[in-house]
Order: sequence, then structure tokens, then C-alpha cells
Amino acid sequence: MDGMRTDLGKALASRRVGAAELAAYLPETGWRISRQSGAFGRTAFRCARISPAITVTRSACRFARADDAAISHAAPTAMLVFGESGCSCFDLPEARVAVLPGDVWLMRADELARHTPAGVTSAMTVIKFDVARVAAALGEGRGFGAAMRLGRNVGAGACLGGILDNPLASPLDRLLAEGQALATLARWLGPPPEAAAGASGVSGEDARRLGRVVEMLVADLSAPPSLEALAAVAGMSHVRLNRCFRKAYGVTVFEWLRGYRLDRARRWLDDPEQSVTEVAFLCGFSSSSHFAAAFRERFRCSPQEYRRCGASASGGGAFAG
Repeated sequence: MDGMRTDLGKALASRRVGAAELAAYLPETGWRISRQSGAFGRTAFRCARISPAITVTRSACRFARADDAAISHAAPTAMLVFGESGCSCFDLPEARVAVLPGDVWLMRADELARHTPAGVTSAMTVIKFDVARVAAALGEGRGFGAAMRLGRNVGAGACLGGILDNPLASPLDRLLAEGQALATLARWLGPPPEAAAGASGVSGEDARRLGRVVEMLVADLSAPPSLEALAAVAGMSHVRLNRCFRKAYGVTVFEWLRGYRLDRARRWLDDPEQSVTEVAFLCGFSSSSHFAAAFRERFRCSPQEYRRCGASASGGGAFAG
């Protein structure tokens, strides 16, 4: 065991981890826990092999200086990534991705790199699956490329907790964890919760009316219509409109608009030509300070912190999981 830890330590120190080091580091039963600290910062890894084709890693890293590492896998690998804190930027062969707290991503990662900004505790949980298993679950009509963002981590915590709290000491423990990992994958590959609610929560006619409302809301984010104007387009009172909207999407009309604005803002922040102030006004926020507060509340980092992380990814990302 000490030899395996030494090999992995050397690989991490060289900022490159190969498939052999990864395979040797994962235990046959139970969890392997590694904690290191020093002038470079602090790292903590908790890894396990749930089944021959499924592994799980929870990592938390805080570096004194920005850190880059590269990882290779022995076979095509799909990663289900749950961002917990901080920001980590992944550089994949065909995409660059910034994982923020609450983000859930599916990535195809035979080889990848992860960039971790300095002075930020970046934590995430990663469940790895065989690519063929994930592709079969998606079906012929819905393949996935380098990365796809599946949504926000709402309601998946209980299942992740079941996996992370499992001692994995017996075959039954591992069978339970395998079922939970596959259930988590299925839950995130299925339709998003708001889409499911919209399909079953309102009638077909109401769904069409809400569609017209959404079109009006997103047509001009800087000057959205009033609730009364939206209600007139939908052909219902503003009270009923909010009730139907909540039934379909889980939030009121303008709560939905606020979330949409912030998601749109995050995409616009990837464009270095747009200043943070310009993005704020394009998305309909009355001031950059109001925008910054709303952005931090949703994504747990400032627009500037998000932009720095995304900009760092363009120079090479990294992975530790």
C-alpha cells in the first residue's frame, strides 16, 4: 500500500497521473483516503472502486498557487461530476468546462486536465462509468460529445450521501452502492425536473400559453413585460398565470426570469469582449452590484471569480478525481 501511495505521490508531483497509477491507487474494498498539506496548499482525496466499471472520488483542494494536473484513463471513461465548492476548470480534447458549486456535468474524459485557481477550496464528487454503458443509456438519438451540463444539483444529495457513507466493506455494500450510482446516473440523464413538471403539471393548452409567456420574457432581458401584460398574452389573470407557472416550473414567473438571466449571464461572461458591467445590463440587472450579489447567491462565486476561472481554462485545464 505504501508503494502505491508513493507512486501516486510521484505522479501528482509531476502533475501527470496515468492509468496505471489510478488503477493501483483504488482499493479492492473500502475507501482509500489521502490527505497532504504543505507550502503548496492542502489536498484531500477519498476514492473507491464500487464495481469493475464504476469508481467514485471526492476531492477537496486548496492551492497557494494555481495548479494544473493531467490525467489519463486506460479505457474510454464517462464522468458524472458534481461541483461542491470553489471552481475547477476542465480542459478536454474538444471542450473547456468550468465546474461551479451545484453544477452537474457529464464528461467524456479519456484524457483531460484540471486547472484549480489559487486560494480557493475546490471540492467535487466524481462518479466514473464505462462510456459504452452511458451511451447505451442515452440511446441512438441522444449521444454526447466531450461535455454536457445536466443541470443544478437539487435533490441528488441524498443519493450521493448514500454512496459516500457506504463502507464498501462487503459484496452487499458494493451491490447497494452500484445500484445507487446507476440510479444517480439515470436520474441525471432523464428529463430535468422542471421539464417533467411542465409536462404533467399543466394541460396542453396551458403549456402552450406558458410557452408564449416564456417567448416574451426572453425576447428582451433588459426590458421584460409587466406581469399584467404577460397575463393578457396568456389569456388569464396574473394570479392564475403565476399559479400555472409555479405548477409547471416550480417557481413564479419572475423567479424563473431571474434564474434565466443569471444562466444567460454566465454564458456571456465567457466572452472576454463583454465587461461584467455590460453583461449585467444586457441581462436586465439595474446595477453591476445587484448583478454581482445575485450571481454570488446562485453560483457561490462572483462574476469576476467565474471569469478568471474560465479564462484560466483556455490555457489548459485539469482534473483531480
